[in-house]
Amino acid sequence: MKSIRMTSCYFTFVAGVLALIPLTATIQAAENADIQKPVSQRFADPGNKEVPQFQQHVVPLLGKLGCNGRACHGSFQGKGDFRLSLFGYDFIMDHTQLTAEDVARVNLKEPAKSLILQKALEEVDHEGGKRFEPDSWQHRLLARWIEGGAKGVPKEAPKFVRLEVTPDSIQFNKEGETVSLQAVSVWSDGSREDVTPLCRFQTNNEQIATMSDAGLVAAAKPGDTHVVVFYDSGVIPVPVLQPVSDQYGDKYPAIATSTPIDKFVVTKLKKLGMVPAATCDDAEFLRRISLDISGTLPAPHEIEAFLKDSSPDKRSKKIDELLESPGYAAWWTTKLCDFTQNNYDDLVNVSPVRERPSQDWYDWIKKRVTDNAGSTKSQKESCWRQAVNRMKTLKSSQNQ
Repeated sequence: MKSIRMTSCYFTFVAGVLALIPLTATIQAAENADIQKPVSQRFADPGNKEVPQFQQHVVPLLGKLGCNGRACHGSFQGKGDFRLSLFGYDFIMDHTQLTAEDVARVNLKEPAKSLILQKALEEVDHEGGKRFEPDSWQHRLLARWIEGGAKGVPKEAPKFVRLEVTPDSIQFNKEGETVSLQAVSVWSDGSREDVTPLCRFQTNNEQIATMSDAGLVAAAKPGDTHVVVFYDSGVIPVPVLQPVSDQYGDKYPAIATSTPIDKFVVTKLKKLGMVPAATCDDAEFLRRISLDISGTLPAPHEIEAFLKDSSPDKRSKKIDELLESPGYAAWWTTKLCDFTQNNYDDLVNVSPVRERPSQDWYDWIKKRVTDNAGSTKSQKESCWRQAVNRMKTLKSSQNQ
């Protein structure tokens, strides 16, 4: 009798699971149906009378076209007596600049004579060259905004909530494979829109993955990198990975891990197909850890003392010792500046004094690294969390 009841429960459970499959598909389809089609489709129709929104469409399009970048009107001094906020962070300033009455950048009476259209079409001289073709969706979008009154961002306008990018990670198997990204903006009123054509895209390593303006990611050489998607204040990194050997996934050998960090590392190595080397001897450990933490080789007397030390925790003690050394702060400040692209070329037009921003950036990071020395564990975690969040902001503002 018990077996009959158990069998009945089993089939009831299976039926419930099977019933959830079409329900899940229905929910997914409903969510996709709620996503507004991209502007590249909507404004491809010459009969479309929709009026674009300044924050949602016009400013991102100017960013996509390169108009508000560092090399153009988004630079510190602007370009051709016309300055926009860098990558559109200041909507009020940008709207004021575009609609200023003393300059015909926007002509409400004769929209076709607006300079922002004429220059982008290169109907008049434009140092930036042609930015789009006549009757393209970009042309129609800007023209419809002007025809609709060239309005800014109203007080009751929905706020940008987040940017959703799918897929959220990519694993290639061979060179030449491609994956298209889709970016959806989510707003405070619940509306969702496919903004892929309005996003800017960047790859962190073209040798591993290339990135097209349309959001197509193509596999190059094996390795690990990220591609980054930008829209409004949304900055979304997407991991891209291609195994470097055939020893990945189920073919990967069992590797013992002693710490949570080791588990994360091995999980990543398993995807990459990289098998770690065996445990090194003391001399090699000291050389590696000294270079990694302080950027210098150990002195002869340090080597002798370390090799003579027979304590079982000498490696952990050496790591703590190096973390307190002046070389650690200097080395990792330099590395973090490299990671966040702190160099003169990337900071052009940020300040009237060319060298100042780079030096300020270096000093800011070094203070955080140095202040972390000697802190408690919780203080270290808090310090690094704050520093990383700030550096992410710095990195984002430069990449945008």
